[in-house]
Amino acid sequence: MKAVRTTDVLIIGGGPAGMLSGIYLDRLGIPSVVIERQLELSQHPKAHELSARSIEILCQLGFTLEDLKAEASPYADASRILFGHTINDIIGEIDLQDGGNDKKYETHLAAPEPYLNLSQTELEKIMRRRLQACSHATLLIGHQWERMIEEEEAVQSEIWDKAQDRRFSIRSKFLICADGAGSRSRRALGIDMLGEEKINDFISVYFESNLRDYLTKPAKLYWIMNPAAPGTFIAHHIEKRWVYHFPIYTPYEKPEQYTEEVLKKRILIALGTKDLPLELSSVSFWRMTCQIASTFRKGRAFLVGDAAHRFPPTGGLGMNSGIGDVQNLCWKLALVLKEQATESLLDTYEAERRPVIELNSEESLRNYFKIWEVPKSMGLDPRGMKWQAMLLNNKIVRLLPEKWISVLLNKVYESLSRKILAIRDDVHLHTTVKQAIKNQTEHFDRIGLDLGYYYGEGAIALNADSQRPEQTVSIYQASIEPGARFPHFWFFDQEAKKSSHDWLHPGAFTLLCNEKGRVWWEQQAKQLPEKIRRLIRVLSIEEKMKNSAENEPPPSFYPIEEVPLVLIRPDGQIAWRPEHLDTDLLTVFNQLIPSS
Repeated sequence: MKAVRTTDVLIIGGGPAGMLSGIYLDRLGIPSVVIERQLELSQHPKAHELSARSIEILCQLGFTLEDLKAEASPYADASRILFGHTINDIIGEIDLQDGGNDKKYETHLAAPEPYLNLSQTELEKIMRRRLQACSHATLLIGHQWERMIEEEEAVQSEIWDKAQDRRFSIRSKFLICADGAGSRSRRALGIDMLGEEKINDFISVYFESNLRDYLTKPAKLYWIMNPAAPGTFIAHHIEKRWVYHFPIYTPYEKPEQYTEEVLKKRILIALGTKDLPLELSSVSFWRMTCQIASTFRKGRAFLVGDAAHRFPPTGGLGMNSGIGDVQNLCWKLALVLKEQATESLLDTYEAERRPVIELNSEESLRNYFKIWEVPKSMGLDPRGMKWQAMLLNNKIVRLLPEKWISVLLNKVYESLSRKILAIRDDVHLHTTVKQAIKNQTEHFDRIGLDLGYYYGEGAIALNADSQRPEQTVSIYQASIEPGARFPHFWFFDQEAKKSSHDWLHPGAFTLLCNEKGRVWWEQQAKQLPEKIRRLIRVLSIEEKMKNSAENEPPPSFYPIEEVPLVLIRPDGQIAWRPEHLDTDLLTVFNQLIPSS
């Protein structure tokens, strides 16, 4: 193969993780090529929730809230999850704004909304426009990665230009594998997936409709407990984009059994009407798995996003975890490519991300099995759908006239529906059901998972006596301990209210010093190599906060007078907070940024 192109980083896959990798590297001046085998962006919605941490990451890279919110559903819709017999026949709900629950986010976020209900399809459109405007990144659509040969200091990849039916090679110093759950590159690298390969199979139906006037109560999720049409409506946007998905039980059922006519009928039953016009845009068959790659790195290749981990969608952690992967990896690649750090820095990618991914995987799986507590509380057996599939596809039953089977099924459905609809008339049972629904709140209220994860090893200088506050799924406690996300808090700059995250830079370390710390730093930093000192932006925390004493008091978790130094990494995680100013500075920085 003749190498017709060279680049620093070749990125395989043009989904969210792949495109964001190109955008992040471009921000740091690193050339990359992103290849995507499909000519057009997918129109079938998949993920739909952008977490608070993902919003922070995107905004730090130049995305605007206005762009992200343009196609997101209204916040009031996005905060509500409903459970009912049909979409308008509601038995219980979770409202994440109820009782001021969402106020806890306001304390810890600069963005006015803690999450966005935004279709992945719409996010990808925003990302593609931004990627195509990058000066250091090239996007090649309709190009498929075929194979690779790893050399001592580079990787040579064979690329198939599908439109021209020609093959050429790209020589890159590193490879980012972001080609999704079925990753061709991961398989070529011989990396196995560990965990459950099949939890269940699902059919996902996408249709475009404005149901605003039809709905009794707007929400982003509707869990339908109708025996004739059990499933979930995902309102990516109530006025535009809807997905209805439900489990099918292979091998007893087959996707081809669900014709367009069958799907329309089922959706209308779940909607509780026969009169709404309905046109299906697309249908997707997918398998729910819960797997993590055996390694996130092999040689010069790194896995990110779905290529590295596949979660149940219950919890919305998949795409957001991929965004976190990209943020962790790209600044490290940039330092290595700029010869400001050795390649050993790249070993910290998996060391830091794997524990986070394992936790997110466990929570996603737990959410999936826990949601079945709701139909159980109603007296329904979750195994009933599987039993029905087995029965209807039994060879003997299939010999019976379809009319007989239909009559029998309708009688069973009517009996179960009466049971469900009677729940609200039984005070004790309704209370039990509502409690089962309330118990699902952690599934959707995930501030602790989102903001509270720590990196316990890697490019972190930990303190022996660090006291990290305990985080739970739904509770986040801000901290300036090494490994934690540097918290957001407000300060005033010439009467303008700004976020502490405005101090951070995606390609540099930020050192916040009080006066004592600044003096010590100026004396000691001379022992650091010049290329390391250039990476560090030194800011006076006292100077930054001087106008905030009356308007916004300093946060309790950051006693400025007592903490001389806080060093924050390019990804916003705290790298170092010395307990005493008698630390060997060179040893600390060799741990954080190995440079020799």
